[in-house]
Amino acid sequence: MAILGKIRKSSAALIGLIGLALFAFIISGLIKNAPALFRPSREYVGKVNGEPIPTKEFQAKTAQLQKQYGPRYSNMQIMKLVWNDFVRQKLLESEFHKAGIIVPDDRIYEKMKNDPGIRRMFTNEQGVFDENAFINYLENIKAAKDENPQAYQAWTDYQNQTRKSEGEQIFQSLINAAIQPSLEEGKWEYHKQNDKVDFNFVVVPYSSIPDSIIQITEEDIEKYIKTHPEQYKTEETRDIAYVKFPFEPSREDFNEVKQKITELINGWEVLDNQTNQTKKVPGFKDTGDIDGFIKQYSDQVLPVRWFNLSSLPKDVKDTLAKLPKGAVYGPVLKKRAYYVYRIVDRLDNIPKTAKASHILIAYQGSAAQSNLTKEQAKKKADSLMAVLKKNPGQFADLAKKYSDDPGSKTKGGDLGDFSFDRMVEPFSKFVFTHKKGDLGLVETRYGYHIIKVDDQSNEKTSAVKIAQLIKEVEPSEATLDSIYTQAAEFQMKVKKAGDIFKAAKESHKQAFPVKKIHKYESHFPGLNDQPRIANWLFNKKTEKGDIKRFETEDGYIIVQFTNKTPEGLMPASEAMVLVKPILIKKKKFEMVKDKLQGNNLDEIAKKSGGQKGKVTGASIESPVIPGLGKEPKVVAVALIVPESEISKPVEGEYGAYVVQPFKKEIAPDIKSYAAFVEQVKQKTERGALNKIVEALKKKAKIKDNRQVIGY
Repeated sequence: MAILGKIRKSSAALIGLIGLALFAFIISGLIKNAPALFRPSREYVGKVNGEPIPTKEFQAKTAQLQKQYGPRYSNMQIMKLVWNDFVRQKLLESEFHKAGIIVPDDRIYEKMKNDPGIRRMFTNEQGVFDENAFINYLENIKAAKDENPQAYQAWTDYQNQTRKSEGEQIFQSLINAAIQPSLEEGKWEYHKQNDKVDFNFVVVPYSSIPDSIIQITEEDIEKYIKTHPEQYKTEETRDIAYVKFPFEPSREDFNEVKQKITELINGWEVLDNQTNQTKKVPGFKDTGDIDGFIKQYSDQVLPVRWFNLSSLPKDVKDTLAKLPKGAVYGPVLKKRAYYVYRIVDRLDNIPKTAKASHILIAYQGSAAQSNLTKEQAKKKADSLMAVLKKNPGQFADLAKKYSDDPGSKTKGGDLGDFSFDRMVEPFSKFVFTHKKGDLGLVETRYGYHIIKVDDQSNEKTSAVKIAQLIKEVEPSEATLDSIYTQAAEFQMKVKKAGDIFKAAKESHKQAFPVKKIHKYESHFPGLNDQPRIANWLFNKKTEKGDIKRFETEDGYIIVQFTNKTPEGLMPASEAMVLVKPILIKKKKFEMVKDKLQGNNLDEIAKKSGGQKGKVTGASIESPVIPGLGKEPKVVAVALIVPESEISKPVEGEYGAYVVQPFKKEIAPDIKSYAAFVEQVKQKTERGALNKIVEALKKKAKIKDNRQVIGY
């Protein structure tokens, strides 16, 4: 009993100890899994006003666009397009809901039914759209969604896109209905276009005052930015500098390939296992199987082909044009490859161009294809040839009736003018080695050609048949190891110096700066698309001054994070390039405005050192000052100032002005300004939806979770 009593007395303490132990266990689990617990969910890539953008949908859309655009866009660029589209969609869906916009299914059906592409797909033999076939197709897709989920998903995506575009169209219609310019706005548009003014002026161009005498301080820049905050807001950006260590072959690599290609030219000896004696393998200059040799030993397999002298490779044109048949020229180094040329054949003193007609008789297996066997095609060609020998004048009619070349048969077989290297060899050899009017029968990979030589130019040239052996120079393993060592050593040097530019200068390397990099931007000048660098740069653990080495297909890149510009107003040092020209113009105006005073323009021009000028027919719609540019403020002042009076100094875009109007044509009032009200309405409607979306973006709470899921 005593023991039981002790247990009862200790029960509260025991329960407390057990509770503490359980609490400690739970807390340790929380601490261990804290990154997972507090990391944003991977189920969505972001939220717009609390509405999630599902990761699966985002990735599916990204994959779809990647397939659609191919290599034209980087993955990061495509991801940005998809992100912006989802944000726009979520913002507009919210507005649709507020406005009570519902896109009914029957409207979607009608829209799809009237889609020109769908109507083409379901047009029957009578040329009429078959709606029943369309409905059956939809039912079949739904019924087979488990067997063919891709087709079902594609159709669902199309429906959703149609619903989205229809919703936007309804919303746009509501916006347009709300845009109702006033009569006064229409009247102003009318006068903008039709009120004209002729005036004389004096201008002191800003370009006539040296920039060097104007002092602009950072305080001036800061003051201007603060008074124009909307124009100089900036997102968070980061700067980097990088040094490249490209995978380029060494001098030893070039020498090794040059030695190898010399061996390929001249041939080499190998041991014959059957006779146990060495034998000579014919090289490029001696081989009888040139095509086979090129396929086996050349890094680029180019066909052995004919060249007119004018179409020979420019860098070796003069040399190859003079070489005899059988000659070999090279190796010639071009960037990172050695080229060797062999003159397989040549024809001299042939016409520069010729004109011919042909009748093509194709056969089964030929490039042109036909139902005829080769024997049948040959027999048909021989028969036609026999007819033409007796009556050549029938050539065009027979070509139209029997030729298998659709491009020339309608022209009676006429191929027009061409040079030797434009046609296949047997064809060209006949045309360029026979005389005008000759008929002949040759076989090519297209079939049998009955050829008539229609004409030949008097100008003569040569044609050269060339084979090319190409060996590319790639960095060897030893060279790659050396490049790695150089990159690693440079990385350590940057860490020690703390400054990539200083380390680059000491190492006789060039460091390239890249400024104003935004989040999810991965296309860097000189580096192309590098998403890994972008992800590292905007990782929360990456700090200013950090250095990292990246391995790419082209080499190693040593990158340093050099600067960070927070979100908000642009710093004065960065805004300097944008604001300084504005402030320089303002200070120049202040310098000269007091000199733009006088009783007449001649006096003002003399006093200020300005230039006199004259403008006729200027309007607010077309405020052009000849020789300077658009000056809307100057023209507006000229329309306001009474005729013959001289205006006060005007701060223009290109200079400081005074104006003196001498003729005004103020358009008379008209009965109705409706046409001009409509013009204002159309101008306002243009781009209104996009402006609303941008305004909604500024007010929205947008949570961007892309980086967490690996983008």
